[in-house]
Amino acid sequence: MIVTLKKFLLNIYFWPMFLLVTILGLALAPFILIGTQALRLSIDRKVRQAIRIYGWVLIRVVPFMAPVVLEDHSGGFDKPVIFTPNHNSSVDPFLFAMLPLENAFVTSWPFKIPFYNFFMHLAGYINSTNGWQHVHKMGKELLASGCSLIIWPEGHRSRTGQMGRFKKGAFKLALATGRQIVPVCIVGSQQVLAPGEILLTPARIRIILLPAITPVGTIDNQDDIKTLKAQAKAAIAEELLKHATIKETTATSLAAKISFTANAKNLSDRNCP
Repeated sequence: MIVTLKKFLLNIYFWPMFLLVTILGLALAPFILIGTQALRLSIDRKVRQAIRIYGWVLIRVVPFMAPVVLEDHSGGFDKPVIFTPNHNSSVDPFLFAMLPLENAFVTSWPFKIPFYNFFMHLAGYINSTNGWQHVHKMGKELLASGCSLIIWPEGHRSRTGQMGRFKKGAFKLALATGRQIVPVCIVGSQQVLAPGEILLTPARIRIILLPAITPVGTIDNQDDIKTLKAQAKAAIAEELLKHATIKETTATSLAAKISFTANAKNLSDRNCP
């Protein structure tokens, strides 16, 4: 009953706020574009910055009934990198607004949506359906300009909660450019909004930057690509297992506590005259 009430309150609060923030963002968009052109600034860079601010407002000012937590175990990096996160929910892209650095997505499905398509192109995001040569060329240019990339190695959201097969594009690009891979473990987003769901469910989300991996080898060597891919997937899998174990331990402790309380109450009732 409590969970149902919290879910109801979350949705009647979040979706109107989401709509309001989106409308305000669209209203400001023309002024941002006009100002950018007048000052002769880079349009794609300013649009990416505006998108990050939009995402930050949605996950920090309009939270999922619990603050989104960012944990950085990457060890730090002074150059643009390639982030490779697991992908469980449509809220996942918004989480990267937590990163205080310029970034762009290599993705596909948002380009199929007319409304999103316009801003994706303005922001200079990369449409992965255009093929490897396009991803390689555009990715190289963005990284050289100081912009990190976010590439979903699974290619789509997992519908089972289990990681799918990793594609090799992100790892080929890392070997081609020498940029580090930063595996990212996202925990809790599937509980908030699972694929196919419309209503949000209260849950805590963590976005965890794992230790950066320096690519070793060449783009022409398939074994080098497979090794880098396996390293990134193993790092995320290990982190997911750690959080699953914590969750299971917490649930077991809670069940034990409830059982102990019930037994104590029964014993007390028996001893009462």
